[in-house]
Amino acid sequence: MSLQEELQMSKLPAPGVQLMLQLMLTREAVVRVQEHLFEGHGLTIQQYNVLRIVRGGPTKGHPIYEIERRMIYRFANVTRLVDRLEVQGLLKRVADPKDRRVSRVVITPKGRRLMERLDGPVQQLATRITDCCDEAECLAMADRLERLREHCLTVGEDQDSLVAAIS
Repeated sequence: MSLQEELQMSKLPAPGVQLMLQLMLTREAVVRVQEHLFEGHGLTIQQYNVLRIVRGGPTKGHPIYEIERRMIYRFANVTRLVDRLEVQGLLKRVADPKDRRVSRVVITPKGRRLMERLDGPVQQLATRITDCCDEAECLAMADRLERLREHCLTVGEDQDSLVAAIS
């Protein structure tokens, strides 16, 4: 379905606006499919993201602030996510021997087993979602999206002046 049809627009906006809308719609479509997969394993997409970060981290674990910094969806309350995953027995907090005020989050064997069970389905989902493109197209699109994201971060650093300039 075209952008114009999906959003029931009488005419298409400028190309830059079209791109922003396509990115937003695509993100939502990908998230919906991922949420369906993770819900089948008792997780939210944000909880999966925390588990992914902690599993890939150092064996001594990450402090909460480091997990938060690495999150894809940064609007989530990481402390609350860790609490829920700890109740499920997937993560645990351990005291930092160098600074007792800091706790580190490590993945439990149960959490590691869950993530290992999800590795195949996550890869299959990624393959299925992107099978409309060949490998070269996927890499080219990933490169362009990275370039756009980096540019957005540069623009975002100066948001106040940007908003003032376009207001």
